Amino acid sequence: MPVYKDTARNTWFVRFRVKDPVTGKRQEKTKRGFQTQKEAKLFLAQQQIDAVPTTSVTFAAMNEMYVRYKNPRQATQDQEMMRVQKYMQAFKDRPMSKITKADLMEWRSWLDAQPISTATKNYCVSVVAGTYRFGNAFYEIPNISMVVKRFKKRQDEIREMQTWTVDEFNQFIACVDEEAYKLLYTFLYWTGCRRGEALALRKKDYDPQTGTVYIHHGVCKYNQEGFKPLKNNSSVRRIKLDTVLNKMVGEACRSLSDEDYFIFGIIEPLGIKAVEIHMKQAIKKAGVKQIRLHDMRHSFATNAINHGVNVVALSKYMGHATIEQTLATYSHLLEKTADEMNVIMSNMHAES
Repeated sequence: MPVYKDTARNTWFVRFRVKDPVTGKRQEKTKRGFQTQKEAKLFLAQQQIDAVPTTSVTFAAMNEMYVRYKNPRQATQDQEMMRVQKYMQAFKDRPMSKITKADLMEWRSWLDAQPISTATKNYCVSVVAGTYRFGNAFYEIPNISMVVKRFKKRQDEIREMQTWTVDEFNQFIACVDEEAYKLLYTFLYWTGCRRGEALALRKKDYDPQTGTVYIHHGVCKYNQEGFKPLKNNSSVRRIKLDTVLNKMVGEACRSLSDEDYFIFGIIEPLGIKAVEIHMKQAIKKAGVKQIRLHDMRHSFATNAINHGVNVVALSKYMGHATIEQTLATYSHLLEKTADEMNVIMSNMHAES
């Protein structure tokens, strides 16, 4: 990657090639002094763009600049550019200025007929949308990607929501050997927080006086990529911990000597891959049903609704964008609650 960290100066620098207008030869140049990696990548992307006439830049070339700008991991870059080569043959080598809305709609119809998962199709749609947004921001190329709508999951792809009862969770947590992972799993199950939200929590985000944690950002899938914004404005919230969990988190924070240390991992957050591996090992050892890490969140919501928690309060606590999102996600549980309410009201009426 042509973006590098200058550890001696604690800054970033870039190396790039330019064509000498006199000799026609390509020369390597270095630009130093960027305060952040993002600033360095932005400068590099602009140099690449300035070297190509706006009218002739192809979709594939624009996508390559886009993925190198947005993601420093080579493996991720290779994956996305491979998808372009495989699924966007129809227009990848065509100048973006020559691609029409009709071309994109025709491509979407072709993609819909391919024997691949809906997730892969939507990944391709996001690649097109991201590339056009980038082209619009830097090249002022019209963003026509809004005509390419995402695909809905097929019925055979809809996964039934898996959750754990309290007994199942207790059986599982008893088989988790390492305290750091035990605390994280307990926190996720009893707060319904998203994985990235929990892993981003530092000692300074915990208030021992009120027993609350302040959730205001998440961690990227790979820790070296740093923090990322939350999904929506409602996700920024302060949640109150129950008595037992508050005691556990408080003890963990008291053991941390620095306010910037992470509650779940100390100097840096626990690795997501390691978190998933430890979970699978404990599940196998405990003999409980297999669920995903994210299903801890669904388990929390299920327990809350089944015990009569107000849906508005639940929506705010979980950081959903709207209450409609909560209602849509857990409508099957609310239908059950409505049936139970009907029975109660019927009995009350009969006794009156």
